[in-house]
Amino acid sequence: MIKKIAKSVLPFLLLALASWQAIAETVSDCKPRYEALNLLTDVVIVRPMGLVGTLAGGALFIGLSPFTAIANIPEPHNAFDRVGEVLVGAPYAYTFVRPLGYFSGSCI
Repeated sequence: MIKKIAKSVLPFLLLALASWQAIAETVSDCKPRYEALNLLTDVVIVRPMGLVGTLAGGALFIGLSPFTAIANIPEPHNAFDRVGEVLVGAPYAYTFVRPLGYFSGSCI
């Protein structure tokens, strides 16, 4: 029973830790801060979650492609670009383009 509860609560605790780190980051310019906690949190928690988000977004993009094709019929014919950017492009950029240890989205 305790293991089941721990398995369901642990992802939320990890997400809360990552959110706390993102909120605590107060960098005015676009330079990463190489602090040990930021680097550790980024490498151990945030980057793997970003990879999972990128893969899940890719799967969702493939699953939604018939509906996106229907939405692509009227002008301006950019539904695939918009859906791809939201579901795959943004998580990919946050995971692989963002500097290590920097949690602000302004550098992406």
